[in-house]
Amino acid sequence: MPSNTHRDQRRSLARYDSIGIDAPVTLPELKNRTDKGFSAADFLTLHSGLIVSGKYIDEDFKTKLATSREAQEGVLELGFSVPIAKGGSGFGSCAPVSADGYFLTAAHVLAHKDSYVLYATSSNGRTYIDYAPVRVIYRNDPADFAIVKAEIATPRFLRYRREPLSPTSTLFAGGWMHEKGGGLFLEHQAVPSDTVGQFRKIVTSLPMIKGDSGSPLIDQHGRLCGVLSTMRLGVVIKMKPKSTAVMMDIAAIENLIKADRAR
Repeated sequence: MPSNTHRDQRRSLARYDSIGIDAPVTLPELKNRTDKGFSAADFLTLHSGLIVSGKYIDEDFKTKLATSREAQEGVLELGFSVPIAKGGSGFGSCAPVSADGYFLTAAHVLAHKDSYVLYATSSNGRTYIDYAPVRVIYRNDPADFAIVKAEIATPRFLRYRREPLSPTSTLFAGGWMHEKGGGLFLEHQAVPSDTVGQFRKIVTSLPMIKGDSGSPLIDQHGRLCGVLSTMRLGVVIKMKPKSTAVMMDIAAIENLIKADRAR
């Protein structure tokens, strides 16, 4: 059974709710006001995407998504209900890193040929879920890291954390799947297949469940540290939960995105 239980997640949720996120959020639907004081769960909802396998994007799915566009003007609605995967596999999360639809995710989330990204975008009147097919611009399966592009606007995106993490760094994750977070940085690890030092693993005490893969791992200031990749499984009750994120060299990410824009 997974060592990271719902009890772990509840303790983790209480931790990050007491700490909070010290980062501003831009609200175009509220006349471009910038606000602070969001919980980590709400901050991540507004700064994450959901990747769903193309086989689940049928007419019923699209009809349910369309209802999200009916929010009242000038109202910010959080906690969208999305019919993800209909109980199956083929879904995960992703981290928006630009205003024009570039996302980072775990490579194994892209297990199916066709995938869509869902994102809580904003207009001057409302927030709603937009979606579009993803195009893979970079993928490294041994490192479990990918960069994808969707033809949608992503006005709320994450900036990178460029300074090193420390043992006192509080980290949050969770993406769209459920409310949880609040863990600590434990250590960096090398990616065995990475002979040039382009990737690093970030081991944390965060709980993680299926569907969290690709979710942004952020610090208390809302800066992106990596994307969730794996969780530790075990049967020892006292075993503490751990999850691992992966991050590529930021300059390399920026160069790949720049090259793709120039195509």
